[in-house]
Amino acid sequence: MAVQAPNLSPYELRREEMIRERKAFLKELFPEGELAALKRDIAPKRRAPASKPRSTPQRSARLQGPIRRSARLSSGGAKKSTKYCELEYDELPKYCSRPRSSVPVPVELDDDATQYDPKDLTQIAQSTSEKVYDRVEGSTCHQCRQKTRDLKTTCRNKHCVGVRGQFCGPCLRNRYGEDAAEACKDLTWVCPPCRDICNCSFCLPKRGRRPTGILIHIARDNGFDSVHSFLKKESSEE
Repeated sequence: MAVQAPNLSPYELRREEMIRERKAFLKELFPEGELAALKRDIAPKRRAPASKPRSTPQRSARLQGPIRRSARLSSGGAKKSTKYCELEYDELPKYCSRPRSSVPVPVELDDDATQYDPKDLTQIAQSTSEKVYDRVEGSTCHQCRQKTRDLKTTCRNKHCVGVRGQFCGPCLRNRYGEDAAEACKDLTWVCPPCRDICNCSFCLPKRGRRPTGILIHIARDNGFDSVHSFLKKESSEE
């Protein structure tokens, strides 16, 4: 009779009893030699080693990661080129290397330009918090390229196409110091791209200059009411 271990719970006592019963059953069912042979037959067989060398790198080599481009350039003696994304804003060059890809659009006023309804002018957004984004029924601003429901300006140049003349209220005021409502009322108003003074991230590289980003706060801190007047002052000092 087996001696029970002290301080065992009823569950542990029942478990020990079931283990003993299972061992006794297997011993009666299979003799000692047959049970060892059965375990040897059902054991998983190891796969033979491949004769060809592995084409993929070892895990230790993969963990080291690819060699950096700067390291390859420095080791090979080649000239290292600096990317704009690796520089701070103050370190970026004032002029980019991308050449001008288009000529200014000729300005010719449209004689068939229609006047805005005064009721529609109330739909011009005065701040970005008033803008409601709508991908289906909204119109796109040329400056911020956000598709919103608020009213945008219309260029009176008959050669202006697409969204070149569409500016929302906040963008036209902050970037150019102009009022969108007055621009909508004026039948001779021409948009900044047609005047070749647009400072958006699309038009500036075409003129050989880098995009400015959000520059209205820096412009106001320096005493200017718009980004256009600030850039105009900076260009005159160069």
